[in-house]
Amino acid sequence: MIAALIVPAIGLLVGLIVLFRGGAPMRGSSRTYARYQAGHLAWLLDLVLVEGDPATNLGVRLANPEMRRGHSPAEPLDVRVLLSGSPHGVRVELCYEYREQTTRSIGSVTRREQFACRMTAVAAQPFPPFEVTSRRVPRGTIDRLQELPTTSTGRPEIDAAHLVATSVPAMAELLGELLDGFAPFAASGVHLVGDGQRIAFVMRHNGFPFVRTSLDHAVTMRDQLTLLVRKVGG
Repeated sequence: MIAALIVPAIGLLVGLIVLFRGGAPMRGSSRTYARYQAGHLAWLLDLVLVEGDPATNLGVRLANPEMRRGHSPAEPLDVRVLLSGSPHGVRVELCYEYREQTTRSIGSVTRREQFACRMTAVAAQPFPPFEVTSRRVPRGTIDRLQELPTTSTGRPEIDAAHLVATSVPAMAELLGELLDGFAPFAASGVHLVGDGQRIAFVMRHNGFPFVRTSLDHAVTMRDQLTLLVRKVGG
């Protein structure tokens, strides 16, 4: 009789332990994923959610139910988030766009995917265009977006880590003084695009800088872009 009572009790205890331990990672994962939700990032960066769903996850695409479900050819998947504000007197925006569309024709199916995610700071005055890319990333290379000549910053350690492109040598020298602030992004890469009015940190979901790793340092990204845009554009 005693043995008959002990065995079910042990089974119940083991079941509770498994349930507790099995549930903890799921809750932990949910909390981790929440760090990349638009609403949380707006709060973290002191920005306003101008467009999009606060629950949209910018860092973990499959954490979004509509992206897990996919779409039908009749209904393309179109997700957009825009955060905006001036937390330190400089206009900062975080824009995320994901679009997926499938077209069918006789004997073929074509799937098109478009992705864009960048944090941007707006300058008070125009400045010479430039682009900065990390020379080394975990896989492949970072594609440049502007046709500009590469030049030295005058700092060998910065030139060894980054490819700086600009038509104005003085701009390269200034960038050489400021790029140390982006050191936390070294593992996934840095991609800065200055178009003469705005400076953007460009992120990718199938390449580098990888969006999730970059957003782990979202506050640093905002602060360094703010500092950079003030130095180059007043």
